[in-house]
Amino acid sequence: MIKLPALCEYLDGFLQIKAFRDIAQNGLQVEGAEEVRHIAVAVDARQQTFQQAAACGAQLLICHHGLFWGRSELLCGTHYQRIKTLIHNDLGLYAAHLPLDAHLEVGNNAVLARALQLQDLEPWGDYKGQTIGIRGHLPRAIKTTTFVDRVAQTLRPFDGFAKLFGQGKPSIREIAILTGDAAMDIHQAAQDGIDLLLTGETNHVAAVMAHELPTYLLCGGHYATEVWGVRALADHLKARFDLHTTFLHLPTQV
Repeated sequence: MIKLPALCEYLDGFLQIKAFRDIAQNGLQVEGAEEVRHIAVAVDARQQTFQQAAACGAQLLICHHGLFWGRSELLCGTHYQRIKTLIHNDLGLYAAHLPLDAHLEVGNNAVLARALQLQDLEPWGDYKGQTIGIRGHLPRAIKTTTFVDRVAQTLRPFDGFAKLFGQGKPSIREIAILTGDAAMDIHQAAQDGIDLLLTGETNHVAAVMAHELPTYLLCGGHYATEVWGVRALADHLKARFDLHTTFLHLPTQV
């Protein structure tokens, strides 16, 4: 068990919350129980997630996509119902958007890269002057179709997919990963000599570009490419503070 302020202070430092310029309001978004014994984690802050977190007995929910995105939100409709559910169940909400993309230990990009057996990982991918992605290489060049199959198998448990665009090399080795919605970074990947860029959402303009560049664009689903950070963070917190943790799987198939 740990006090909520102490846990949030640790998370803010570990994830370097204040180091990122983000449209998301990172950090504690809604206060909950003063003492935390059980943490639930999920990709998205949504009504079903809140209900499941409360049902499993969590005192804090950590999400990659939180409720507040730097704009005024009226407490009406679905937004009111979500806040009501959190407060009624004394359930806190903590959000980590870009900080949980960029983190080299528990970040979406780094954890997915290790799951895909990439080596010599290093930060890559600029977002408003901040490096939030990762690049690395395979132990040896392999057929593009083999790597696409590997991605499909890795993402399938999370309702992901592997949609390939482009006409690059038949064998690849240099890979970059920017999870979520980063298909338009295909041009930068090509400039940096990357064979394949893996992201989440498909994008019509980027798909067209991929057919004119030497770099493949591989899309696996926004949700499926971003389950990695919250799950790794849950494992980290469980080991460090001996807390019970639960991953809530509510895929969007997007």
